[in-house]
Amino acid sequence: MSVTLVHTGVSHTRIEYCIWEALNQAWPHSSTIARFGTKFSPAQEINSIDSDLIISTSLEAAASVKCKEHQLHMCYLEPLSSNQTPLNQQLINGLTDVEFVVPTKTLQNQNRDRFTSFVKPPVDTDFFCSGFEQRSEFYLLIVDGQWSASDQLAVNACQELGHSLSIAGISAEDLPQELQDHSLIEVLGPLDDQQLRDQYRLCSAVICPRDVDFDLSAVEAQSCGTPVVIYSDCEAARSVVCFEQNGLGSGIYFEEQTVASLVGAVRELELRPQRCQPVIGWCCAAQFSFHQFQISFNQAIAKEIAYRIQTAARKKLEEDQQNQGPEEERIAA
Repeated sequence: MSVTLVHTGVSHTRIEYCIWEALNQAWPHSSTIARFGTKFSPAQEINSIDSDLIISTSLEAAASVKCKEHQLHMCYLEPLSSNQTPLNQQLINGLTDVEFVVPTKTLQNQNRDRFTSFVKPPVDTDFFCSGFEQRSEFYLLIVDGQWSASDQLAVNACQELGHSLSIAGISAEDLPQELQDHSLIEVLGPLDDQQLRDQYRLCSAVICPRDVDFDLSAVEAQSCGTPVVIYSDCEAARSVVCFEQNGLGSGIYFEEQTVASLVGAVRELELRPQRCQPVIGWCCAAQFSFHQFQISFNQAIAKEIAYRIQTAARKKLEEDQQNQGPEEERIAA
């Protein structure tokens, strides 16, 4: 089966690049159409794709592809984050020849009839793994996108506790002025994967305060054996086993997006660090590996192919029955 990957690169989030990398690893010999930037438009149709299978990575990419009758077009949507606009439902309804694959249950539940398959987002768990470094007494916050009020919670909580907080993924000039010279705050700026892995291995825990469908840093941290402190009332929290609820776990939830709630969770983690087991974190992260992503995506493709075969067979049977005249009916009787 020949494959073409179509990518837009419009969100510029870390998970966007993880998805693109995982798709290229799953289909290393595929043709690729990649357009990075903000000028990508559905009006720019792509008419020259001859592959049997087309995989696009956004609504904009999917809308740019003019699919032929024999082709299978699967669109894998990026998880919604706190700084993204809602999905364009009108555009979704107009893409009648596209089969959507979604990364989170929240997206799946938006329209059960249209989103046919569920495949968890890919994380490079082979690279993000445990090391032998001695952990230091600081907490880590990864900002993917613009600074938000949720991120400020982590700052305020660490300030109340008197703990150091390292902030990665965002430049100092994009932070509030009062944070740039704060005695407890270290601004690391954008980091490459190796630098980020080093921080996961060194920190006491990663704080994930945002209300998002999926938090890449929570899974990467667990893959490195690092505890995670995460807001409970979001889908991203389902990737973390809370030790308060289960006796042992890979992290702890805080119930409300308030400083007091986050401070309470951090103190509980510090009182009972032995209840956070790295092996549980590794098991949680393994569900998001590139290998598991490839298996699940292939299952989604097989499901759609089987559905099309069944639909075609049913349609042919109905046509044969309609075309059967009175003479043929008597002979058959």
